Amino acid sequence: MVLQAFVLNTFILKAWVLKLVSLMKEKFKKAWHALPSGLREWPLKVLCLLRMGPRRHVQARVDGPMYIIGNFQAGGGLSRSAELYAQQLCATAPHCLCVDVSREMLQSVKKPQEEGAFRRLAEVRGEEGEGTVIIHLNPPQFLWLLCKLGRKFFKRKHMLAYWAWELEDIPSLWKFALRFVDAVEVPSTFTREAIAKNTEKPVRVHPHAVPQPSAVKQAYCQGGMLRCLLVFDMGSGMARKNPQAAVAAFVRAFGPREAELTIKIIQPKAHASDWEELQVLVAQHPHIRLVSEWMEEAALERLFLEHDVYLSLHRSEGYGLTLREALLRGLYVVATGWSGNMEFMEGERAFAVPYTLVPLNGVDKRWGKLPHARWAEPDIAKAAEMLQGIRLKLMALAGKKASTDEKTSADKKASTGDKNGMPAE
Repeated sequence: MVLQAFVLNTFILKAWVLKLVSLMKEKFKKAWHALPSGLREWPLKVLCLLRMGPRRHVQARVDGPMYIIGNFQAGGGLSRSAELYAQQLCATAPHCLCVDVSREMLQSVKKPQEEGAFRRLAEVRGEEGEGTVIIHLNPPQFLWLLCKLGRKFFKRKHMLAYWAWELEDIPSLWKFALRFVDAVEVPSTFTREAIAKNTEKPVRVHPHAVPQPSAVKQAYCQGGMLRCLLVFDMGSGMARKNPQAAVAAFVRAFGPREAELTIKIIQPKAHASDWEELQVLVAQHPHIRLVSEWMEEAALERLFLEHDVYLSLHRSEGYGLTLREALLRGLYVVATGWSGNMEFMEGERAFAVPYTLVPLNGVDKRWGKLPHARWAEPDIAKAAEMLQGIRLKLMALAGKKASTDEKTSADKKASTGDKNGMPAE
């Protein structure tokens, strides 16, 4: 009995400690983001200079280990980006090592780890030999990682940063981070142009290697209802993802008996006030629902296939990974016709919404000072027209298919009868 009580108390204590650590992480992140950009940046810059020192260029290597470092287990766009990159590279590179730093970057761990799939940062910190390091972290996380590993780890390694960015210029912290890299890879030409004008180092486009899905949408507008979907990570910023515009266009286009909109949120508590604002907005419309629970890959794929249209009235995208995946899965895509997603928005199911470029006006303090930055304000009325047009088209196709199926069924029944039209025995 004593042993059982001890084990039970130990288990309870461990659960409370883990809960306390999680709460402390959230408090730290909130406090960090609440600081003015200048107060956040200068300590990090000083620490990086002390930990990394002046760094000499290291030529690209074809031999030696290749370290792909990212938040593999955190979920979200950057996690998916690292995962796709690793799948592509590790299929051909003989010494490919994936290093997960989700915990070190204070990210919630969402994806389970398959045995041997990832190494921990502590396991590789002492590996000071030659090789290549590909870091799938944007600043400031990129700089935090440099501080944790230090100059000895990077001294003889070619350092490649894989960055995703959504505006026409980059913040000062990104410009500072460029001094440490040997080259940069990005998912789109849009992002390359934003970064390349700030450095003479190579900036190459390496689009996401999105695989062909195992299943593709076959039937649309089932039951006469058009089903629309938006998926976004609250950690990427609600102002940029702009779900309010998607709601406005959808409500303008449809009543409750015509269509449904599902908004799937990843990391809803990343910005609690934005999450609360979105809940209040959606509660006003019975044909819109919010989904916030974590979904594994198979469940997320089913969610996509249950819908007909992917609706993204974002203000800017570095690439637009969920849009690309929606197109590949056979959904119609209605999206703002500006930024990285325009590099694959083509075909009869892609609808680019007109927009007006407007000043950013410091709407998001996390980006620091970007005095000349612009992004797109989508035309909500035009987006609503596009949605209505898609519904009419899909309803007509569904009706035509039903008529064809009915005729085929009748012909089949008739073929079972005798020449006098009597049923066959």
